[in-house]
Amino acid sequence: MRVFLGLLLLLALTTPSSANYCLCKDGIGEKELQTAIDYACGSLADCNPIHDNGPCYQPNNIKSHCDWAVNSYFQKAAQVSGSCDFSGTASISQSPPSNLVSGCIYPSSASTTSPTGTTLTNGTTPAFGPTGTGGFPGNGASSLVTSPVLTLCFSSLVFLWGSDVRLGFSQV
Repeated sequence: MRVFLGLLLLLALTTPSSANYCLCKDGIGEKELQTAIDYACGSLADCNPIHDNGPCYQPNNIKSHCDWAVNSYFQKAAQVSGSCDFSGTASISQSPPSNLVSGCIYPSSASTTSPTGTTLTNGTTPAFGPTGTGGFPGNGASSLVTSPVLTLCFSSLVFLWGSDVRLGFSQV
């Protein structure tokens, strides 16, 4: 029994996390999509791949370019909670866009390079998407932290219970 519980704990600690992408929602107007592109590309995002002749320029439509821009921003912001909101224009997805062309590779994990971007007119460099919630409600990011923590806590308690360690309870 102890071996089984130990293996369960080891599995919980070594389960790889899934990929996360930030994509623009379907059904959003072109004006809102362009606002998200402008914000992302004007701050953290690397938008060179969606410029003319870039590897992600095709398909040449505003939704595809928005997907690239907000995802680049999200990855450079280290997938911080609230960094994939863009005033409700974008959301987190487990899958990359379905319309990718050969040679266009979407990053799915936080960037290891330091973010570079322009300074805004007020002299600051933005840390989150425009009017991002900055918190957990509604953006799906809470599961990125909560799930491994709960799994670890639960596995630890099961392991301790199975190894006859007493947690301060006396036997009657």
